[in-house]
Amino acid sequence: MKHMKTVLILEHTEEVFDKLTCDVCGAESLWDENWSDKEHEKINTTISMEEEESLPSGGSAKITQYHICPSCFKTHLAKWLESHRKAQPTVASSLW
Repeated sequence: MKHMKTVLILEHTEEVFDKLTCDVCGAESLWDENWSDKEHEKINTTISMEEEESLPSGGSAKITQYHICPSCFKTHLAKWLESHRKAQPTVASSLW
């Protein structure tokens, strides 16, 4: 779950990022939207669905997100998906 907080900025308030917690277990990330516990690594496990409508006069989008820590991703979500109709993930790697 992405938590926002309201802050006063030069005579007005706005919502800014506060913290990120897992929607399954409540664990809190250390680095904004990065679940890694090491400063030089990045782990992002947001699950989202984006629904868009585009018309000549303009458009709109609705984004639904679940924020899930790597532990819950591996032990709950991945296992559920793999047991349900034997779904398999697409895995890609890169080096730089």
